Amino acid sequence: MTAAPPRLLRGVALATLLATALPAAAQTTVLTPLPPERPFDLHPGKEAEVGIVVPPPAKEPEPASGAPAPSMALTDEDEAPEWPKRTPGQPEQEPAYDPNEKPEIPGISTDPGTSIACLPQPLRDILGKISTRFGSVRVTSTLRPPWRARRGSYHRRCEAMDFRVPGVRPRTVLDFARALPEVGGHKLYWNGLIHIDTGPRRPW
Repeated sequence: MTAAPPRLLRGVALATLLATALPAAAQTTVLTPLPPERPFDLHPGKEAEVGIVVPPPAKEPEPASGAPAPSMALTDEDEAPEWPKRTPGQPEQEPAYDPNEKPEIPGISTDPGTSIACLPQPLRDILGKISTRFGSVRVTSTLRPPWRARRGSYHRRCEAMDFRVPGVRPRTVLDFARALPEVGGHKLYWNGLIHIDTGPRRPW
């Protein structure tokens, strides 16, 4: 049987000595705190600074000859699980909003971690017109990474935005937006947010 190398024996002896000499409190495992949760929306150009690589969206497969085109209704975000949903036969309810809410600043503002710099010009034009009409608009979401957006979502390419106008009835804002020629897909969520994207003009 081959004897263990002296260096290995010294290491084992040192580990044994430390285990017996250190108090029990010093031997307990210490868990390091997790880093703060990263916002869903990435500021354009900042992904490299946090060490995250966001791949380009996967190319959608071409439909077979004669097959119907895939429904656009499933390519964008549905309501989050905590948002209330209507049951069959339930009448439409007014989305949540505070009529007494005042905007923090006039014009276009964004939630922390959200940027409008990546939005294409048509969506910026829409924001400008809504801001001019109602005095302010608050953007809550634009670019989303793949793990926060469905496959094919316009948010993956920063071609969609969710927003609200503080203190204004959401349906009033949506009615105004739908009259704009730049508006493509649009939806009013039950938490009062409005979604608009660059896709085909459609509600869902």
